[in-house]
Amino acid sequence: MISKRQEGIKDKTERELYFTPKQAAAYLNLSLSTIKNYIYAGKLKTLTTPGGHHRINKAELLAAMGDISLTSDIDSFLIERLCTAVFNGAGHAVRPLLSHSKAVSEMSYQLSIAMGFKEEEALCIKMAGLAHDIGQIGVDRQILLRMGVLTPGEYEQIKEHPLTGERMLNSIKESKVIASIVGQHHEKIDGSGYPMGLNGNKIQMGARIISITEAYDAMVSAHSYKNPVSKDMAIAELMQNRGSQFDGDALEVFIKILR
Repeated sequence: MISKRQEGIKDKTERELYFTPKQAAAYLNLSLSTIKNYIYAGKLKTLTTPGGHHRINKAELLAAMGDISLTSDIDSFLIERLCTAVFNGAGHAVRPLLSHSKAVSEMSYQLSIAMGFKEEEALCIKMAGLAHDIGQIGVDRQILLRMGVLTPGEYEQIKEHPLTGERMLNSIKESKVIASIVGQHHEKIDGSGYPMGLNGNKIQMGARIISITEAYDAMVSAHSYKNPVSKDMAIAELMQNRGSQFDGDALEVFIKILR
């Protein structure tokens, strides 16, 4: 038998415009995990149905996304919209960068949490993971899709994308940390990376995390210019570069997550 409270909730959801979390994500062109993070952090009010499901009022949704006091949340929102717009507008050939970036973003978040980062720090790394390749929009797409060895000049163009991405993100208020992580994600522990040749602890941990998750997803995902490898082969490749390209402690935790 339905209680009066349950009947009231049913009537309310039928009278007003409500979204499921998935519908809210689609409405704002955001990931479902972003909406869930707002809910779990208590920054997005929801109505719970008799079946225990979240329903989000459209007015509440827009108010939460538009509250200028939630600076870090707005930055996350803007960064996600920026990445989506850039990659979707880059043409069919480059569009897979968005799915790659979303995978890197989610894995980077999971690795950050597993390493003991606070939620706010982990979300910052997650956003940096989403935006890590945004600077590639400035690289000739024929170079991005090139099979085989790049010329020295082409490789120099590729090496510009971390700083290009950092400059793009610096245009968003209060996103300096995210921008800095993006600028460092191709640095290597032994100092042989780019664009600045940083080494060891001079590289932010967020960038070291993304370096691992980005490399892993690039290996296991199918691309127009290469076939994917198995999870075990990708792990073996990561381990071969432990301590030279990748942070050993972060890599150890990441492999535990994968297994």
